[in-house]
Amino acid sequence: MKILCILNPIAGGGRTAAQVSAAIHHIFRDAGIEYDIVYTQHSGDGLAIAKHAEKNAYSHVIAVGGDGTINEIATGLIGTDLILAIIPVGSGNGLARALQIPFDYQEACQLLLHGTSRAIDVGQVNDRYFFATSGIGFDAYVGKQYNEHLGHSRGILPYFQIAATEYFHYTPQKITLEYQGKTFTCTPFVLTVANVEQYGGGAIIAPEAAPDDGLFDVVIIPQTPLLKTVYHLPRLFNGTIDTLPDFITHKTAALTITRPEPGPVHVDGETFLAGQSLEYTLLPQALRIQVPEKTVPRSTPKKPGKSFSGNTLELLEKLSRLKDRGILTDEEFEEQKRKLLERL
Repeated sequence: MKILCILNPIAGGGRTAAQVSAAIHHIFRDAGIEYDIVYTQHSGDGLAIAKHAEKNAYSHVIAVGGDGTINEIATGLIGTDLILAIIPVGSGNGLARALQIPFDYQEACQLLLHGTSRAIDVGQVNDRYFFATSGIGFDAYVGKQYNEHLGHSRGILPYFQIAATEYFHYTPQKITLEYQGKTFTCTPFVLTVANVEQYGGGAIIAPEAAPDDGLFDVVIIPQTPLLKTVYHLPRLFNGTIDTLPDFITHKTAALTITRPEPGPVHVDGETFLAGQSLEYTLLPQALRIQVPEKTVPRSTPKKPGKSFSGNTLELLEKLSRLKDRGILTDEEFEEQKRKLLERL
């Protein structure tokens, strides 16, 4: 085993680099493991360093940082035999949370000794990659504002403070979505393409998403009045957002989104500007990642009889609305209704 550790020195407010370095030195020296530590200096360094790791005979690459650093380094490892390990020190840590990677530095380091590797899917939108979530709705708009407001503290609270302010300035766009030979239009407040169930910070946007099932969970939520949004906000953190009557989800490995004008897109919380047409493609099990042995693949079938979307009457009404919008065919509506009624 030969390990390359790529560390973002300003992650975690710049206070954690020395602590993480000390943990790495202590654990790997005692275990007799060969390792190197490299510090990033600029945006893009993580990607460049990771791309050279395979040529230098490393077996594992540790990414130390937040979601942006993890995204950069993981991008450089796509399609290789190298195994990514994560020491999460960011404010969101979406991928780490989804894979049950511990936040304690020493425990995260110990995964190299006692964990197991797992192949996960990778998402691609145009020429950018993501490992947790991507989106073009309000989440991308707020993410852009959050990333551009330099000087504010990081974390979930500042994010929601910006979201509360920008809620009144955001106007959803009417978009066209094409997948599996189907085409329909909608005006989503939130449109998230999820590879795992959460954004980060414990916000679970796609409770049924699994990182190794070969499918995206495409989540669409229409705009609702502010008070209703606030009332239902706890559902985003307790894993029941999919019980909302207007919650729509599709599973697909590829989709095309067309919008009336260019705008922001986020990949794992990092925003960039893109054109009117967005091509999403899933790369099955294209990244190997070190996880706890106790981690249970989310693609494991659910136990029989487990309810996944709340009140039966609400579900029937929701299915009817989807059929009326042309999202479900008559045959699909009848099939879903039959399955729902069989649970009673």
